[in-house]
Amino acid sequence: MRVSETLVENLRLVSQRHVNPLGTLYGGYMLLWLVDSGSVAAMNFAEGDAALGFLDRIHFVHPVRLGDLVLFRAWVVGVRKSSMTVLVESYVKRGSELALATVGRMIYVKIDQHGMPQPVGKVVECDRGWEGLCGYFQQWRAWADSVIEAEGPSADATWHSVSRFLAMPEDSLDGVLMYGGRLLFRLDEFAFVEAFSYYPTVYVTASVNRIVFRRPIYVGDIVEVKTGVTYVGTTSIEVGFVVEAYGFRGRRRVADGYFTFVNMAGGRPSEIKAPRLGDEAARMRKEEGLKEAKMLRGLKPPEGRQPWLLSLFL
Repeated sequence: MRVSETLVENLRLVSQRHVNPLGTLYGGYMLLWLVDSGSVAAMNFAEGDAALGFLDRIHFVHPVRLGDLVLFRAWVVGVRKSSMTVLVESYVKRGSELALATVGRMIYVKIDQHGMPQPVGKVVECDRGWEGLCGYFQQWRAWADSVIEAEGPSADATWHSVSRFLAMPEDSLDGVLMYGGRLLFRLDEFAFVEAFSYYPTVYVTASVNRIVFRRPIYVGDIVEVKTGVTYVGTTSIEVGFVVEAYGFRGRRRVADGYFTFVNMAGGRPSEIKAPRLGDEAARMRKEEGLKEAKMLRGLKPPEGRQPWLLSLFL
């Protein structure tokens, strides 16, 4: 099967319950909908259940407002024995015109009814003219492997517990495992609370980076989220987090990663009047994110139903 043949599409209408106080789409809903689209693409391709294992460099490129239609497109762009790399793009749809809203890169694992990895049993081939895109995702997957193998952020003494909640059946798709999209929705809230507690202002989610889903969360687990501010720039603030779950299976780390928020108190990026903060790794994440976000904003619409990201390699 060719990459183009794995495409799945769906539309969402942004209603009042989906927006923040600025009237733009709340970041938690965008993340949930992105994972929904990626999950459908992975499960449709694998012809079975799939769980989110990793996502990175989700940039919020174009604002989505109340009443907008949002089109989601997802492609399986790489396959290993039990995992699939998925590209998800979303667009603001106004009439026949599309504007790129979000880009997300994800890894899904095919699982059985007990949550154990299973062989995908299929492969994808690169379309003619898509070789640059496919090569990019091969390199990205190799980089993602190194991030997944690393320990991730350390919830040291300066971090604190934001919240604990009980994973309920409504948080899952099958009544057994917590759904990755639901966890991301909650994490966006908890990371916002941490940012606001550090410097109170009006924030919007700007990007999501290096989120590793290390172990499954089971329905009935108590989930604990610890957060800490890891970077403060001129207009943005980065929040790192660690998620642990505990219950009958003992305590274990289940996820970690970073959210970046931008101060929009003035209706545009505004200064955060707090001391600058961040080590070299945090500054590098910031610089890489800014560079790629600027590049994505400059992309031109491709022809037909090709990924916008493809235009980077043409």
